[in-house]
Amino acid sequence: MEGELRLEKGIPARLTVKEGRKFGLVVGGAFLLLGGISHWRGHNIAPLVMWGLGGALVLGGLLIPGHLGPVNRAWMGLAHQMSRVTTPIFMGLVYFVAITPTGLIVRALGKNPLKHRIREGSYWITHESSPEGPSTMSRQF
Repeated sequence: MEGELRLEKGIPARLTVKEGRKFGLVVGGAFLLLGGISHWRGHNIAPLVMWGLGGALVLGGLLIPGHLGPVNRAWMGLAHQMSRVTTPIFMGLVYFVAITPTGLIVRALGKNPLKHRIREGSYWITHESSPEGPSTMSRQF
């Protein structure tokens, strides 16, 4: 597809030691935390899986952080695919839950923000000129 961000160009196959350590510790720590929450909620298998993944990532981040590039690439690919599904759903909810009711309420009150009032026989709005004059271009915005 033209104009689409190509993920494989944005994530290098090999991470620096700092990037690999950060990825391993953050994502591994998140898996360990989620495993603890799952265990607290009384699950049996899910905490073991999450603790295994989290422990492997934390150990990888501590021992071989420069070699976590393929794992990082797979993780980002999964995140990209998830965002292709969740983003349209979220934006649709925002539109139908927030924007549409706001528009309906504004219309029910008889207001139309796109319709301008005629001032002194014209739609033009007069503005005061700046003291420097329009030709200086020193304050464009």
